[in-house]
Amino acid sequence: MIRMKWTMEKLTDLSTGYWAAAALNAAVSLGIFDALADGRADAAEIAKRIGCSQPHTERLLRALAGLGLLEQHGAGFAIVRSARQYLSPSGVSCLLDALRFNADLYQAWGRLADCVKQGRPAVPAGAHLGNDAERTRRFVMGMHSRAMGMAPALLPALDVSGCGSLLDVGAGPGTFARLLAVRHPALRVTLYDLEPVLAVARELESGSPASGRIEYRAGDYRKDELPAGFDGVLYCGALHQEDPDSARVVLGKLFRCLEPGGCAWIVDLMLDDDLSKPPFCALFSITMMLTSPSGRVFAEREVVELASQAGFSELEVSRPAGSPYRVVKGRKS
Repeated sequence: MIRMKWTMEKLTDLSTGYWAAAALNAAVSLGIFDALADGRADAAEIAKRIGCSQPHTERLLRALAGLGLLEQHGAGFAIVRSARQYLSPSGVSCLLDALRFNADLYQAWGRLADCVKQGRPAVPAGAHLGNDAERTRRFVMGMHSRAMGMAPALLPALDVSGCGSLLDVGAGPGTFARLLAVRHPALRVTLYDLEPVLAVARELESGSPASGRIEYRAGDYRKDELPAGFDGVLYCGALHQEDPDSARVVLGKLFRCLEPGGCAWIVDLMLDDDLSKPPFCALFSITMMLTSPSGRVFAEREVVELASQAGFSELEVSRPAGSPYRVVKGRKS
C-alpha cells in the first residue's frame, strides 16, 4: 500500500491530471507533432497543415508549451530537443504509434464509472485484434514502439541460446522474437497470431538481419492447437487478456507445443501479492476491464502456479530493472 500524506492540492492535481493527458492525446490525434517534423512553425501554419481552427490550435500549442513538450520562439513552436526522439515521426525511439493507441483508449477511461456499474467493457472487445483494420494497425505499431523501448531491459532475461526454434505465440509485432533472432544467428522463429496482425508484423521485418529465418503462421491460439516441435516458446504481453480458466488452457497449449527439454518464457505485467502494486500494473488491469470481458493483470505468484499446473518445472522469475514487466520461465521435462 502506498502511504501518502494527502493535501487539497495533491487531490486536485490528481483529479485534473487528465487535462495534461487530454492535451497530449489531442496533439497526437490531430497530427501536431507530425506537422512539426521539419522544425519550427507558427500557429497559422500548423493549423493549416492539420486542418484545424487557428485560434483553437494556438491555444492548444501554448498548453503543450506549458507542459514542456513544445518550445516557443516568438510566434513559432517546435518540439523540445529532449522529446524529439519520441515525438518526431523520424525519431529513433518514436512513440507516436503507441501514443495513438493510448489516445484510442482515452474515451474508454472516461466511461470507467459506467463500466464498474454495469459490469461490462466500455468498448467493443477485440477492436484492436483484427475487427477494425485501422485500430489493429495502431495497436500493432504501438506495441512495436513500446517493445523497442523495453528491449534493452527485457532481452537479457530471455536466454534462448539453447534453442534452435522459437514459437512466438500471440506475437503481435513480433519485435522481441525478431530481435532474439538477430542476436542468435542460428535461431529460427515462427510468429503465430491472427492474420490481420501478422500483416502488420510482416512490414516490420523489412531490413531485419534475421529476414529468411522468420516464418508466419496465422491462427487463433485461443481456439486452435499450436504447431508443435519447438525448442522454445515465447508468450509476451498477452496473458493479461485471459482469465484464470482460459489462461490454464493457453499455458497447456504452450506446454504441448514444446519438445521435451524445451522452455517457455511468459512475459507480462505482473502484480505483487497484495494486487495493488506496482501502481502501473494495477491501473493497467483497469484498462483490461474497460476493453475486455475477461482480461486482467495476474499476480506473479498466480502466473507461477498456472505454469506449474500446465506441467512446467524448474520455474524461475526474473524482474528486469527499470521495467514493469516480469518473466516467468519454465521447462518441459
